[in-house]
Amino acid sequence: MIKIIMDSTSDLPSHLVEKYNIDILPLRVFLKDKEYLDKVDIDVEEVYEAMREGISPKTSMPNPKNAYDLFKKYASNGINFIYYSFSSKLSSTYENCYMIIERLKKEYPNVKMDIIDTKAGSFASGLIALQGAVLAKIGKKFEDIIKLSKGNVKHIEHIFTIDDLSWLLKGGRISKSSAIIGSALNIKPILDVRDGKMEVIRKVRGRKRALNTIADLVQQRIKDFPDQIIGITHADDLKAALEMKDLIVKRIGNEGNILIEKIGSVLGSHLGIGGVGVFFFNKKPELYSPDGLSN
Repeated sequence: MIKIIMDSTSDLPSHLVEKYNIDILPLRVFLKDKEYLDKVDIDVEEVYEAMREGISPKTSMPNPKNAYDLFKKYASNGINFIYYSFSSKLSSTYENCYMIIERLKKEYPNVKMDIIDTKAGSFASGLIALQGAVLAKIGKKFEDIIKLSKGNVKHIEHIFTIDDLSWLLKGGRISKSSAIIGSALNIKPILDVRDGKMEVIRKVRGRKRALNTIADLVQQRIKDFPDQIIGITHADDLKAALEMKDLIVKRIGNEGNILIEKIGSVLGSHLGIGGVGVFFFNKKPELYSPDGLSN
């Protein structure tokens, strides 16, 4: 048996998390100096409601003791596990969990355990972890899952836009002057993630143009592998996500494999309300199944 673990920044529909028995390591969210475990004792709706009231949530990596206890639970029972971590360029989660796993390897030398830096977040890291869970369920060897997962990391795509620049300003990702000018001109940045880091790749005026720009980029980047699960996440803006889905369907079809999720509390806290993103692979993995076991 190989247990798959991902952290709470990874967005997947609950039915897939349950189907593949994926465990989740929660990061922490702070509201008014009170600490919550993401997706355990606070849900994303509560976080977005606080943001609408003008509260700026703060976030932090998983509690080290919680991470140690979770990993040890499997190691002490002789269960091999792989943990798919939020990008090491965006959080210290990977580094801290790496050290915990290295410590456990010495305590339990006969148990196989490893950590994958997904260099991703949201539905992107979720898709990488999902394929790991698929491989585990069909009985692939531990080492093969690691190798194939690292290959998937190289081919995951994130394309998204932010509706309200004030949240990027609060997070220190843009200057005050850029936020003021951008808001005045109705500028919507188009971002992606390259080697684990978020980058602005386009700046367009208006939400409609932003959504169409994303759809165009998806069409270009997915052309070699259109028949796959495509994840769309939104920051409390289902209407934008549905518009995004319609635009993608018009360009590439594949309506049945497009899944929509609300972006989680940790990333939502930094990106702000109103964003929408699309996540997929730009190359077909060596082994792939759109919902797990049909191939």
